[in-house]
Amino acid sequence: MVPSQAQTFIGTAGDGLWSNTNNWLDGVKPDGMFSEATISADVIIDEDISIGTLTNAGNYSLTILSGKTLIVNVAIYWDGNDFILEDNAELVYGEPIHVLLKKKINAYHADNHIWNLIASPVSEDIQPSTENGFLTEPETGYALYSFNENAAIWTNYKESPFAIEHGKGYLYANALDTTLLFEGTTVGYSAETTLPYHEENGALAGCNFIGNPLPCYAFLNRSYYVLSEESNSLIAVANSATKSIAPCTGILVDSNGPEDNKVNFSYMPFFQYLGSQGYIEITAAKSNAPTLVLDQALLNFNPEDDLAKYALFENSPKVYFTKDGKDLAILSIDSVDVQPLKFKAFENGTYTLHFELKQLSPIYLHLIDNITGANIDLLTTPNYTFNATTTDYASRFKLIFDPHYGIEEDGPSSDSGTFAYYTNGEIVINDVEACHGASLQIVDMTGRVIMKRDAINRVSTSDWAKGVYVLRLTTAHGVRTQKMVIE
Repeated sequence: MVPSQAQTFIGTAGDGLWSNTNNWLDGVKPDGMFSEATISADVIIDEDISIGTLTNAGNYSLTILSGKTLIVNVAIYWDGNDFILEDNAELVYGEPIHVLLKKKINAYHADNHIWNLIASPVSEDIQPSTENGFLTEPETGYALYSFNENAAIWTNYKESPFAIEHGKGYLYANALDTTLLFEGTTVGYSAETTLPYHEENGALAGCNFIGNPLPCYAFLNRSYYVLSEESNSLIAVANSATKSIAPCTGILVDSNGPEDNKVNFSYMPFFQYLGSQGYIEITAAKSNAPTLVLDQALLNFNPEDDLAKYALFENSPKVYFTKDGKDLAILSIDSVDVQPLKFKAFENGTYTLHFELKQLSPIYLHLIDNITGANIDLLTTPNYTFNATTTDYASRFKLIFDPHYGIEEDGPSSDSGTFAYYTNGEIVINDVEACHGASLQIVDMTGRVIMKRDAINRVSTSDWAKGVYVLRLTTAHGVRTQKMVIE
């Protein structure tokens, strides 16, 4: 058993700083999980510290500065004044304690409407007021919304007031700089949250806005969404041992059904993600503002953890995957030779996709543009800029991991590489040269031949029914087949 190191903070130096050894009775700060600290003056935590026991010897206050962390491994005895956490400060302690947490909100402007996803880390309900910073004058200057999972709609506080509940996510904005105050009792360094699921809400059945319920950075045992820094989109986050959620921060999680109704938060990473095998992060932006992320999708090589595709704002472009008829922001796979990637523009323009590999080192990774035929080596050029319209075929791209994919052998073959795309009511053959001397056959999913003729570059589908068709292109080098969705 290691003997305890008891030290007393007396504040002799007059600056109140924990880090100043002149403020400690014997000129020595406590340090380590068996150390004991007795507070005999108001104290400011201005560095990251880990101690065993913290005791308030009188009516003194403690303030943890922004960005600093206090870890108490054994016990806190605190019957004195305020226990304050400034914006982005952390308290890691396993038992409940009464605290005051602060969350800074930056003002929005006419050309910069900043939304925030916020959450309360205290167990008591918070009634929004002018005193705790939620409500400001004039009333038109702030906006506060709660997502009603039962009806899958947003509730405006000004129209129907509500309390801020522990661990629930809220959308907030203000025309003024303000600091939100969350005063109440913490729940320790781990918590469980229940996720409602309402099948009658269709695509939004499992949509849940929740939040970090802890007074410290927290890990979640599944993938989730956060609001982008520019607050213009939801950003998918693949769960791992390196991603955590800031205090007082809201997130969006998806429930896959009534049996999938629990999520867990902890200040420590969950074991199943310590062996992460990496993922590819794909971000979409307008080419004239490539750092302004408008949407994101992830191809995840970690344990099964798909995340449904949601969009907070309808006019954002959409980059996503599809699995079993469901649109996904995160697709989890074991391995793959080729992976389709979808893109949908909600306004005509020039866009840039950026590909970033996280804990992943493939020997080959190419992006194929099914519309232009462009073939991009993403290991040397991780960006691709292209023009897109609102009527383009959504299945525009594919990621190729196999360097031999699409290479034809001598003689007859049945290569499934993409050679055509659908746009504006037409099927377009990418490889114009392949049309010379070739024949094209198109059948529907019942096997009925829709068309058979010499290959041409464009085929009108104006009188075709919506559905899936199979294209069969026969050339001197062999046979190529491709499925095509007509929308």
